[in-house]
Amino acid sequence: MSEVKIRPAVVADAKSIMTLVNELAVQQVMLPRSPASVIENIRDFVIAEVDGQFAGCGALAITWTDIAEVRSLAVAPAMQRHGIGRKLVDALVQDAKRLGIPRLFAFTYVPDFFAKMGFTHCQHEDLPHKVFNDCMHCPKFSACDEIAMTRVLDAKASPAKLFGKPQRAIPLPQRTPQFTPPEPTRKA
Repeated sequence: MSEVKIRPAVVADAKSIMTLVNELAVQQVMLPRSPASVIENIRDFVIAEVDGQFAGCGALAITWTDIAEVRSLAVAPAMQRHGIGRKLVDALVQDAKRLGIPRLFAFTYVPDFFAKMGFTHCQHEDLPHKVFNDCMHCPKFSACDEIAMTRVLDAKASPAKLFGKPQRAIPLPQRTPQFTPPEPTRKA
């Protein structure tokens, strides 16, 4: 096989991404993506090409200050088992490191692949931002069959028990509203 090139996605890639992801979703290998979800998040995606042809994709969706999701990782069936998925994940890991994100997670139907990439199983409840942001809108919310997995990139960056959970924010200045009581009405 020729050399695999990984590059950032452009808007023109949206159709190829949707076609591949949704074909794999029909096979119940992953969840489908709507055109809007792909186009609105095109900056999250990287593309794998072989001889200039679309071969796969993956996205890094930032969930919180210390965690991001590897999502929509897909390789064309004819191109699988050639290391393309690994190269896509490696590119997403490098991007997460560049952004200073210390931990990644994925929801997957292929946990063996993610295990080879350094991910370990976790509970859905360990990922509250994912559950409350995306999962609540999923048709499988009440019967999710995806496996939740995480990968620590920098264990010193944040304690594990706080990953993906809201941290105390810098308090906003409180403005006390000035209440002016109405003037009493005078009787003439």
